[in-house]
Amino acid sequence: MVKELGKVTGLDGNWALVQMQRQSACSHCELSNGCGTGAIGRLLGHRRKPVKIKNEDQLEPGDSVVLGLPEGAFLKASLLIYGLPLLGLMVGGMLALWITGESELLAFVFAAAGFVTGLQISALLARRQYSDQFSPRILQVRGEPKN
Repeated sequence: MVKELGKVTGLDGNWALVQMQRQSACSHCELSNGCGTGAIGRLLGHRRKPVKIKNEDQLEPGDSVVLGLPEGAFLKASLLIYGLPLLGLMVGGMLALWITGESELLAFVFAAAGFVTGLQISALLARRQYSDQFSPRILQVRGEPKN
């Protein structure tokens, strides 16, 4: 189980908005200035988007929570995000070469169409079959004193 610490920043009906405490290794690594991940992080900035969690524990703004996500969810998510589009790209390209012979332009078009189709299928599967598996769960609530 992968665990992260967060803080409830607000409520939205039956949902709690939890701001995760971002942890970045970019300032701790010996390659901090020469790392591509660090450069992308500096380029994109430190925008944070809150996570919506069902408020079954009567959370209030200011509460600290520990959220958990099973490791298997990461494997499934990575296969959906990367595997299906890549498979669609390869199948589309090979299908075009099998049909037309040696038309590289048509192979490119079919590969791009296969990639987009793979993305759409992965989004559909993620929404319909795996949405609850990819949602973090509250493992622990730590109320903080309110002023």
